[in-house]
Amino acid sequence: MIIENPRAAMLSNFEVLQLLEEQQAKQKKAQDSTNGISVPENLRTVQFELTEYLKETSCGTQDQKQVKEFMEAMKSYELTMAEKLQLLNLRPRSAVEIYLLIEECEERFSEDQLEEMLETVLSALARDDDELMEEEYDEEQQQN
Repeated sequence: MIIENPRAAMLSNFEVLQLLEEQQAKQKKAQDSTNGISVPENLRTVQFELTEYLKETSCGTQDQKQVKEFMEAMKSYELTMAEKLQLLNLRPRSAVEIYLLIEECEERFSEDQLEEMLETVLSALARDDDELMEEEYDEEQQQN
């Protein structure tokens, strides 16, 4: 991934994770080469910690195809790029979460549109751990 203008656009967590992994691979290759370029330890620590954190979030299971399909599906809604990125990064599971992410949501979208949007998010950004999360949620509901 080449960043032509660092201030030209917002990045999703998936893109940040990809960029970090590419940078770490380049740094490792440069260190292993004969000239032995060293990377500051604090930079490597920050990169490692951020990479591990992002792998634990929803972007850790996303791929390029999912992200493209999601962005295409969201074109039918009048959302800002920041709102689309928040939906992509946070992957809401309920209409309440969507209300928190989209400014003036109740004025801009009907209940049916929100349900459609939620279905789009859940289908386009399906995760491997969805079933596990549902089981944990069901257990919590049974305890209450």
